[in-house]
Amino acid sequence: MIASDARVVLATYARIVRTRVLIAGGEAVLRELRGANGEVEVIGRVRSLDDAEEALRALRPSVLVLDADLTHHEGLCSLPALRRASPGTAIVLPPAEEPGPRLVRAIRMAARDFGRRREGDGLTAREREVVCLIALGHTNREIADRLVLSVRTVETHRARIQARLGLSSRAELVRWALDNGLLAP
Repeated sequence: MIASDARVVLATYARIVRTRVLIAGGEAVLRELRGANGEVEVIGRVRSLDDAEEALRALRPSVLVLDADLTHHEGLCSLPALRRASPGTAIVLPPAEEPGPRLVRAIRMAARDFGRRREGDGLTAREREVVCLIALGHTNREIADRLVLSVRTVETHRARIQARLGLSSRAELVRWALDNGLLAP
């Protein structure tokens, strides 16, 4: 269905397009990313948060990796300024010790998840997926099992979706899904 097709497209796209990464800080992160087998493209490296802000504006990377030592010395107070410099850039803060192979996975996940921006209706891709499954008549438990979520998370998604769209019932969600092309009539 829609969700499985979208996952296949995203997986194919991820293999074709490398994640563009800016590194702010240490050697350990750079060493780890050199062994990423082409999944990650390091487009720059800076040594201060001020330089990172400038580089974010110029390079617009998919992900900024902030070295823990750099944030410890210069503080995390600069995160809002970094976010403003490039709102479309995900920020990853690896652990203070050697980052290890999980860093590449964290970068891929950050780029993918951050890329799931809200659409014109204000919903994320995940929320649209939940709406689709609700509209198809699935229970919260079935949706949770299908999307590998807890029932409570599905309930929270549904409440936020209904609040965001100004809807109050399952029937209104189904009507909205039909009107907005999430389901074929």
